[in-house]
Amino acid sequence: MKRYIKQIAALAMLVAFASCSSDDDVAMADNVGGSVAPQTASISRLDNNYNLPSKIYTKEGVTATKVEIYKNTAAASEVFVRGAKVSDATIADGVASFNTSTLGSFDVFPNTATPPQNIATTGTFSLLIVSTYSDGSTTTMPFTLTVGKGIVWKVYNDDGDLVTNATSGVTSFKIDDPTPVEIHYATVKKATTTIQSVVGEWRKNSDVTYSPLPDTYATTAGTIDIANIPYSTYGGLVAGDKITYRFKVTAGTQTDVISTTVTIADQTFGSSLDGSIANSASASKFSFLTGLSYDATNTANAEIEFADAFGIAKSGTTPIDFVKDNTLNYATTNLFKAEAAYNSVSKVTSLNNLNVGDVVVYKITRKVNFGTAAEPDIQPVLYTGILKVTDRVQGATSQELKFSFKEGVLSVAEED
Repeated sequence: MKRYIKQIAALAMLVAFASCSSDDDVAMADNVGGSVAPQTASISRLDNNYNLPSKIYTKEGVTATKVEIYKNTAAASEVFVRGAKVSDATIADGVASFNTSTLGSFDVFPNTATPPQNIATTGTFSLLIVSTYSDGSTTTMPFTLTVGKGIVWKVYNDDGDLVTNATSGVTSFKIDDPTPVEIHYATVKKATTTIQSVVGEWRKNSDVTYSPLPDTYATTAGTIDIANIPYSTYGGLVAGDKITYRFKVTAGTQTDVISTTVTIADQTFGSSLDGSIANSASASKFSFLTGLSYDATNTANAEIEFADAFGIAKSGTTPIDFVKDNTLNYATTNLFKAEAAYNSVSKVTSLNNLNVGDVVVYKITRKVNFGTAAEPDIQPVLYTGILKVTDRVQGATSQELKFSFKEGVLSVAEED
């Protein structure tokens, strides 16, 4: 690290601008007996009882007799202005240390949290290290000490490593979906700081009071699958609810928090597509998967085929069945409502005499490769679809049925 030394003749002092370093090669002016280099430039909000070390470098035959810490009240255009004294450092074995408790409250920094939280403030202390040597010389070094978060969010980067992030990286999870949704935290402290606890809390929607989460949390780092927390914890959940999770760390009298708000998402269908099927040999079959019509000889792609009198039926051995329910709103129905309608009556493998406006729920099982071409992992997936008849085209001998359709995969969590 570079050392910049500037003579201030009017003050008869040495001002050494330094970054924290353990380098042994420290520049010193000819007329001073030594230099002092802080060994850290940052602490966390939890480290208010930390002995911050500065390494003392002296010329041969010279010792440091006194090291003092002052507030630096200099304006932007000034090098330094000595303010109130913070502490006398303790000198031992070539190191000058002062305890960070002498800096006062860490809640003096501007509060930028939303909503404001006094225990979440961070910032910097502008300090001066004034050192006196046995040869009668002194040095004054401006030093900025950063006070950072005592608990932080972690997210995975592109290399698969957990790194510090401004947010949890999670904004929602689907209701009744067992897919893991993980958030990660880590505490930040010096080795000599002891953390007593990390507590998890939650609140729902506009509630202002937090309630405890039903688990215990490590004082170093933790991963929480928020989708796996029993819904009974919150008194039940519905799509649109917002849950704010807060994690509070305590070390002695010091605390810090992080929070994240997650929206409970609905399980909805995908985008709506259009299709058609007819009694003509060239377009008598259709696939919801591809969105295409096929001729009567197709057995590889077709999932349904035309049934007499404006109807549809399963094609061949396709694992598909249907339920007609005109109480469903095609535009707004979600997967839960479609599931309820599907389960309310007997399923059929064909429907006839469909009219414009009719709504049909269907379920179809497809084999999906979750692996690669080289290492396939074929598994069955059950899709839920909804279809609405948009037109019936009657010719002299021809019939064509036009419809809109959309699909989704319903994920249902196991009961608590």
